[in-house]
Amino acid sequence: MDFLTLTSWIIFILIIIGIIVGFFRIFENSKPHVEQLVLIAILVAISVMGTLPTAAIPGFQAASFIIIMTGIVFGKKTGFITGVLTAIVIGLFLSLGYWTVFQTIGWGLMGLTAGIFSLKLENVYIRAGFGFAWGFLYGWITDISMLPFLSTVNLNAILGIFAFGAPFDLLHGITNAILLVLFYGIFKRIFNRARDRFIFPTKKKLNPAKT
Repeated sequence: MDFLTLTSWIIFILIIIGIIVGFFRIFENSKPHVEQLVLIAILVAISVMGTLPTAAIPGFQAASFIIIMTGIVFGKKTGFITGVLTAIVIGLFLSLGYWTVFQTIGWGLMGLTAGIFSLKLENVYIRAGFGFAWGFLYGWITDISMLPFLSTVNLNAILGIFAFGAPFDLLHGITNAILLVLFYGIFKRIFNRARDRFIFPTKKKLNPAKT
């Protein structure tokens, strides 16, 4: 990798980090309740514990299910923050590096879009398709971290990386779809109870997609 390419990658990663930090500042300026911060910490812990025991199985990402459920029930901001923090905490346990930035973007956008499309995800077929699609989208986003190791970056090289990761992305997508079909109801009831009791005790009719 030449100096110009390395510099471009450093600038690109710094821009991503800046965007994430900016989002956290927006969340901070919204003055979240202590209960909300504690709940986010618990959700992150659940996501991490759902991934670490199966970390040896490439593509099996149980954390994605929790992150999607968080976005659906608690809204796009909480979904994004939970996704970002999950990637960072898992990185602390397994391996923390520049690739973690791409994991934070992948899981953060997963939680964000789950919050944006929360109403549409009530449909079981759309929900399963959403989870399946994000198995591949997350893989494609994180696969970008492999580009600096290529001697030549072109369309064929990028498609080759995506093709290599396709089996793992397929497993990730299938896992998301199955969990969102089988356990959506029970987790939504649990998360709704926590939201109504600790976060919005006087706003039970609030649309979670707007929080």
